[in-house]
Amino acid sequence: MVPEVGRESSVEVQNSISAMAELTARVISSKAETVVIISPHGPLEANAFIAYDGPKLFGDFANFRAPTTSVHAELDEELLDQITRAAANEHLIVMRIRDFDLDHGTSVPLYFLQRNGWSGRVIALGYSFLSSEDHVRFGNCVRAAIEKLGRRVAFIASGDLSHRLKRDAPAGYNPNAHLFDEEVVEAIRSCTTDRILNIDQEMRRTAGECGYRSMLVAIGATRDLNSNCEVISYEAPFGVGYLVAQLAGSEPPAV
Repeated sequence: MVPEVGRESSVEVQNSISAMAELTARVISSKAETVVIISPHGPLEANAFIAYDGPKLFGDFANFRAPTTSVHAELDEELLDQITRAAANEHLIVMRIRDFDLDHGTSVPLYFLQRNGWSGRVIALGYSFLSSEDHVRFGNCVRAAIEKLGRRVAFIASGDLSHRLKRDAPAGYNPNAHLFDEEVVEAIRSCTTDRILNIDQEMRRTAGECGYRSMLVAIGATRDLNSNCEVISYEAPFGVGYLVAQLAGSEPPAV
């Protein structure tokens, strides 16, 4: 999706690129001063959620043939402290790591936010190998921390849907992989996101996805808010499902 990485192939994901511009416009309209991003591609810990510590955050696309394309942001340390405390109160661990560049699952959405005009502080998180229920609980903790500070925050769940939608897809092809994507898209389109919690785990494994646990945290962060669910874009030109969607409205946290 990042034009400096995809180059001539970027035209094939123009719908997703345009959707990210639209999403950024909504984040700006919500007056979000901080964006929290959770990614599948950071360092992983079995029993802890990862948080990149600051005070400055940096990422680039050197591993994707675009070393001069980068993102920079200031950490919202006050909110991260509050998230860490809220999680500890629920017996969940936030492991803060220093001297790590942001992973591409964080850098890609941040790239589009900044290139399309948003500026502000960032918290970059990574999910864990804990249960689905624990990921939802962690999302609840993120929301509680935001509400305690009374801050306007956008939450972005990063990650792809199925990686097996075409014969030349990066994880190979499975004729049933599309079922996972269809269930997620329909759950958001109908604003019945709890359906995502109940997705058959064999269906999930068949899809070869990487965004499921990010979505669980987002669902926890947005439950009981005034729902404004919308699928802005979905496409899979390379055999990987790219979804840009909104789960909640302009009341904090907007997702």
